[in-house]
Amino acid sequence: VVPPAQHLCGSHLVDALYFVCGERGFFYNPNRRGIVEQCCHKPCSIHHLEGYCD
Repeated sequence: VVPPAQHLCGSHLVDALYFVCGERGFFYNPNRRGIVEQCCHKPCSIHHLEGYCD
């Protein structure tokens, strides 16, 4: 079962990336608007978050 898309902002977004990416790690640059635009201002899916994993 795939969870529904969610709005994830700030620490919630970082926590979700840790959860999704695990040991692979991820690249998060708050100055690069992409992930904030996609996941905070609009809801995004787990699948979309995986695109930010290393």
